[in-house]
Amino acid sequence: MSDISQYTDQACDLLSQMVRIPAESFHETRRADFLCSFLESEGLAPARYGNNIVVRQEENDPDKPVLMLNAHIDTVAAASGYSFDPVNPPADAKRVLGLGSNDDGASVVCMIFTFIHAMKESLDLPVNLMLALSCEEERSGERGMRMLRRIVEREADFAIVGEPTEMKAAVAERGLLVVDATCKGRSAHCAHAELGVNAIYEAVAAISAIRSLQFGKVSLTMGPVGLNITQINAGTAHNVIPDTCSFVIDIRTTDSYANEEVMALLQQAAPGCEMKARNMLNHASATPQDHPLIATAAALKVETYVSPTTSDWMRLSIPAIKMGPGDSNRSHKADECVYRSEIADGLKKYLEFITNIRL
Repeated sequence: MSDISQYTDQACDLLSQMVRIPAESFHETRRADFLCSFLESEGLAPARYGNNIVVRQEENDPDKPVLMLNAHIDTVAAASGYSFDPVNPPADAKRVLGLGSNDDGASVVCMIFTFIHAMKESLDLPVNLMLALSCEEERSGERGMRMLRRIVEREADFAIVGEPTEMKAAVAERGLLVVDATCKGRSAHCAHAELGVNAIYEAVAAISAIRSLQFGKVSLTMGPVGLNITQINAGTAHNVIPDTCSFVIDIRTTDSYANEEVMALLQQAAPGCEMKARNMLNHASATPQDHPLIATAAALKVETYVSPTTSDWMRLSIPAIKMGPGDSNRSHKADECVYRSEIADGLKKYLEFITNIRL
């Protein structure tokens, strides 16, 4: 049996080629074309669903569950401040540089070559494998995992979602609820302020009430709900009482509350404030403590944690963990990179994990 480390250089080369194909969310077609061609060149049969790619094990054992390896192929827009061209980076002896190299290219290539290795070596794994490369993850697009899940969840029993976690296993991740709030007043000239209703003061009262809101249920896995006011906007001139004040609420939810419950509590705390959630689908995720994924992480002494960031996991209804090479602190920043040693480590640890799943 060959050693999976033999694929380290090939994985780094594939990632370098990926980086040079721009794939901002909603514009992943060229990168999906490239990856399909590569997978076909390796003797695999990728199925295309829009810009999502699924590769199934050629012969499934009906007595084994299906483990899905999922990573996303899209990127955010390049941050300002790059010291090099983010989609045409220089070569580096120790790193693969460029937009999306860390998030989520490193997981993509490590999962691809883990799948290739398992197929070429005909490994007798405790699971059947499925490789699912999704698009539009960074923008929560309708044609990414939100669409693909209807296909893959008919076949997959559980999943590893690849994201830059330093190969630690996130056993839960907080959800995200972003709420646009607006308080209304009545405009007037500042010389006659008594004729107006200052919307800023209305918003201050609403914000105070929202900040004082008590979320009584505390998740044993994730702790309390996190809430912050992150933006505020009002006023047109220094001498006009503003009739509108808007602000943004960023809420990191837990598995103790559905997003609908959080919205109801917010509205109850500030009934005079108009509130609208940007997206109600970004729910919290947590895998049961007695699930084989958790048992395997414990047996292999993989460090576990609760992730503060969201991923395609929140769009899945099957149990999952989030685990991949790279460091989340490098994501969405200028001069993004991943170390070649991290790619090597990702290959090794993905294979070790799927080989030793404790069913």
